Amino acid sequence: MVGEVAVFIDLENLRYGLLNHYGMEPDFRQIVDKAQKYGRPTMMRAYADFSEHPSEITRQLSMCGIEAINIPVKRSLVTKGGQQIERVKNAADMALSLDMMVEAFDADNSGKEKVFLMVSGDADYMRLVTQVKNRFGQRVIICSVPESVSNDLVAAAGNETDYYETPEVESVDPDTLKAAIVAMVQRGPAPLHYWSLRIIDSWCQDPRQAIPGTAKEKRDAIGDLCDEGVLYRQPFHDERSGRQVSEALLDEERAMELGYL
Repeated sequence: MVGEVAVFIDLENLRYGLLNHYGMEPDFRQIVDKAQKYGRPTMMRAYADFSEHPSEITRQLSMCGIEAINIPVKRSLVTKGGQQIERVKNAADMALSLDMMVEAFDADNSGKEKVFLMVSGDADYMRLVTQVKNRFGQRVIICSVPESVSNDLVAAAGNETDYYETPEVESVDPDTLKAAIVAMVQRGPAPLHYWSLRIIDSWCQDPRQAIPGTAKEKRDAIGDLCDEGVLYRQPFHDERSGRQVSEALLDEERAMELGYL
């Protein structure tokens, strides 16, 4: 008899883990394929505030038969030290935890042993995994981006893992990477008539720019260029938006001195 599988996806953890390390979006078909290795998926859910993610994500989930559970982020203003600070509360992890506990409780009451595929690497789920495994006698398998998984979470699941499969990326020479970023900034044009560090980072992750390296390597290289004085920031009044922004400028002499140009 084929066993049942329940899939719980912390979308934010999965998506940003892939974007930060590989500059790529999730392939949800891969997760479904993993679930089917262990049995028949009877529940597959992804939790997030979907207004903070591209609409394509919801469409891809639907195509794979994964239910999108929308948990809006709650924002409030609090006063601290005489200043108003925005406080953001994301309850998606709480909703995921509650649903997973209920599913484990029902399985235990029915005398079933399900496989729970936990798609997250967040250590905050360690107690949840321990409860599902030890109290309710269910099997938990951690599926996460390898670079962003907590060792404690893996240990809580009895070291059962089936990691999200990521492409092999050859390590790039740091100076070669920095030279490619400098060349991109130099040739422009800046997309908003000025560069900012955020825009430089965004353009570096765009495959059309052909900048080598992982997303993390590119961000580290931008930081290094700032530390070396090749990129620097100064205030800039954007007449189009009427806002004061921080413009990123290229010191070409310094870039040449360090061999990036």
